[in-house]
Amino acid sequence: MTGSLAGKAALVTGAGRGQGRAFALALAEAGADVAICDVGAAAVETVGYALGGSLGEVAQAIEAQGRKAVAMACDVRDQSQIDAFMAATLEAFGRIDIVINNAGILTGGRPAHELDDAMWTTMIDVNLTGAWRMARAAVPHMIAQQQGGRIVNIASVAGHVGTPGYAHYCASKHGLMGLTRAMAGELAPHGITVNALCPGLVDTPMVAHATDEVAAARGLSVDEAYELQLTPHLIKEKISSEQSAAAVMYLVSEAARVVTGSALTIDAGWSAV
Repeated sequence: MTGSLAGKAALVTGAGRGQGRAFALALAEAGADVAICDVGAAAVETVGYALGGSLGEVAQAIEAQGRKAVAMACDVRDQSQIDAFMAATLEAFGRIDIVINNAGILTGGRPAHELDDAMWTTMIDVNLTGAWRMARAAVPHMIAQQQGGRIVNIASVAGHVGTPGYAHYCASKHGLMGLTRAMAGELAPHGITVNALCPGLVDTPMVAHATDEVAAARGLSVDEAYELQLTPHLIKEKISSEQSAAAVMYLVSEAARVVTGSALTIDAGWSAV
């Protein structure tokens, strides 16, 4: 993929660590200039783990590959912050070709009827509505360029299956699948593809926190909790952020120019049975 995205400008949300970081670095390695955002140090109600990462370090790694970088704190629940991020991206790069909607949260451990309004609303607002907001800001510019484009929404195997204890998360990811398919139809005449990536259990700080919660609730060691969470995987391995990034790079490549409205599932067989 080296050099295949030369002259392109990409945007990645939730890029301070984990999958977002891997996406940003893979895009830069392929030749794209990359704008990255993350919620930063801002606290998000209902989320009991630290969010954000080091956007500065990721930006430096992008620039070390000879590419331009834009890095900003941005809460995808706030359209004004999204608009400011989009404006900075366009000022720096003059265009936007690729949008990776990766920002997301994971909370759970209780049945749907025990969720409160804040837990439900925050999950939907970040994971689903945030992706729509970012796409809404980017798409008019992509259409105006008349050169096509790529949007990849980072969904989950939870967009295909139901996971007890995570009804709000499943609802957000099922909704993201619907958004992906509808926008694929709307944007196909403009040469803009819209696809979803659906990973299984990815080895990220967000999943590590969820595993700690499972361990504490069930009196298990962390290793035992990971083993329990890997039960649905036919291949008993956690997925790496780099494996997710390889899948995203296919979806944004020229080879995938006729792939749209799809869900690329990398879930170690979770949804196969």
